[in-house]
Amino acid sequence: MSVGVSAAKKLESDRLKFPAMNVAEILVWREWLRLHQAEYSALPASWLAYRATQPGGQPKPGDCFDYNVRIGTGRDPGPGFADNIRELAIMITQFRLDAVAFKGDAPVIFEVKRDLGPPQIGQILSYDAIWRRNKITPVDPIMQLVGADFKENALPLVEENGIKFDLVPVDFRVLSPYNTTPLTS
Repeated sequence: MSVGVSAAKKLESDRLKFPAMNVAEILVWREWLRLHQAEYSALPASWLAYRATQPGGQPKPGDCFDYNVRIGTGRDPGPGFADNIRELAIMITQFRLDAVAFKGDAPVIFEVKRDLGPPQIGQILSYDAIWRRNKITPVDPIMQLVGADFKENALPLVEENGIKFDLVPVDFRVLSPYNTTPLTS
């Protein structure tokens, strides 16, 4: 049997759209978007203005989701490094949110993984704490986990902390280099 196209190549254009996600997470997110994207409206002008002051890719007017958002304090290696190296070091040591959207005035922080469990719960609780501490928006965020599978033992922690979660069915066989089935958008 000959080997087909790699998963990275199959999802190349999506990897550019969703830079914080690996290929399995992209499949999960694409399916979740198919089911739920219409529930969200364009990012508010206040968010676009905030993001214009932040490094990295910027959402455009009319976008419903913002990706690869960095929050929190990064680690500065110090004045012995060039400014561009210092900026990069700070950026890569900040928290990185997979996606942000808004339901009315309330921001929604998304963490997307193939398999959801305690590590992702810890991540999203950390994001929530930093967001609230830094008062990024006047309204506290909604925490949202999105995945294809979930560790049942983590359910009490999700419920106790008011974390929303959605499970979406995904056929991960398309990631195999032996699978020649084209991906659908």
